[in-house]
Amino acid sequence: MQAELIYNPSGGQVVVRHELDNVIAFLSRYGWSVTLRETSRPSEATELARHAVDTGARVVIAAGGDGTINEAANGLVNTDAALGVLPMGTTNSWALQMGIPALNPLLPGTQAAKMIAALEERVARPLPANYYRRVLLDATRVFVEGRTVAVDMGELSGRYFLMWAGIGFDAAIAQSVPLKEKKALGSWAYVLPAIESASRFYGTDACLNLDGKLAKVNTPFIVVSNIQLYGGMIAIGAKACMNDGKLDVCVFKGGGFITFVQQAMKVLTHKHLEDPKVEYYQCREITIESARSLPVHVDGEPFTRTPVAIHTVPSALKVIVPKSVPASLFSP
Repeated sequence: MQAELIYNPSGGQVVVRHELDNVIAFLSRYGWSVTLRETSRPSEATELARHAVDTGARVVIAAGGDGTINEAANGLVNTDAALGVLPMGTTNSWALQMGIPALNPLLPGTQAAKMIAALEERVARPLPANYYRRVLLDATRVFVEGRTVAVDMGELSGRYFLMWAGIGFDAAIAQSVPLKEKKALGSWAYVLPAIESASRFYGTDACLNLDGKLAKVNTPFIVVSNIQLYGGMIAIGAKACMNDGKLDVCVFKGGGFITFVQQAMKVLTHKHLEDPKVEYYQCREITIESARSLPVHVDGEPFTRTPVAIHTVPSALKVIVPKSVPASLFSP
């Protein structure tokens, strides 16, 4: 199996370049021929993925965070090459949704595991026990034991997304957190800015066109989902299916700190779809216009501002997933 492994050394909370040698050695035992490429600038993973396809790679492995995965996926849209994911980022949302072994950034022990990996990098030799290495090798095992499926993608302004596009509040948070803080704190870097912004980020009048049906709302933020979990933790797109040709749109209405807390609690307890201040739609295309221009992110990366037109691209990407991937993500 010819494969290319694209590694983003600036992603994640620790440098784990030395672990990739173990990954490549593991795959070689199964007859894989893997070429390692490192990125050095934004969007380079897209270029490397396209080049890998042109030179005959059947699998492109994205080693990094959700941003690296998004870039690699953009280079593989409508090709025969499959995307594999080696979760080495700060949140690892795709891996946590698909059931790919990954370090959950919010669970105890994660920081200790990454500290051990960082120590190994400094001393330039492996330590006797390394939980981080075991997780990465378990994720690598998915490439040889998993299955390849075709999934839909969302597209706006020429940029594809695999997981979600966020409009408004969450995109503003994504813009505000410096890379240095993301690397140091992981998912926790978003918590304080979210709380601070919630007290002053009020709703904006917006007009949505969903497959020709109009909806007028006052909203602080909208999430257009292709998967169920948001940030690898909360099921905002609770009904999302990755091969139904539709996007799931969750519109949060109102604004202010009290409303933010109430809606956050309902999301955490999986009751947000029962909230009259939350509207949920499924559509193939959505356009969003707002009285005040709102920031937009794709897969957690700041991208543009409203107005935007978003549509689904059915079966646009082949991905390698575990055989135990949640059945609810795929229609029969």
